[in-house]
Amino acid sequence: MSAVAHKRFVMTLYSGVRDIHSHRVRIVLAEKNVTFEFKEVNPTSPPEELLEINPYNTLPTLVDRDLVLYNPSIIMEYLD
Repeated sequence: MSAVAHKRFVMTLYSGVRDIHSHRVRIVLAEKNVTFEFKEVNPTSPPEELLEINPYNTLPTLVDRDLVLYNPSIIMEYLD
């Protein structure tokens, strides 16, 4: 029998420092005690990887495995 490597999946949040919607999502993540990777994004020069996963180029953007959410209300509902 072969051993299966266990991968640890962590959500990634692309977030703006001064974006109120990003703050709302981070508060929900903290309240739910969800482990996530925080990627600070400068809205005037977003990284190429964000442009590839979010067709609207908006913040916040949450990535959970193959799921990409970019509406703050839907992100918070998903986390609930």
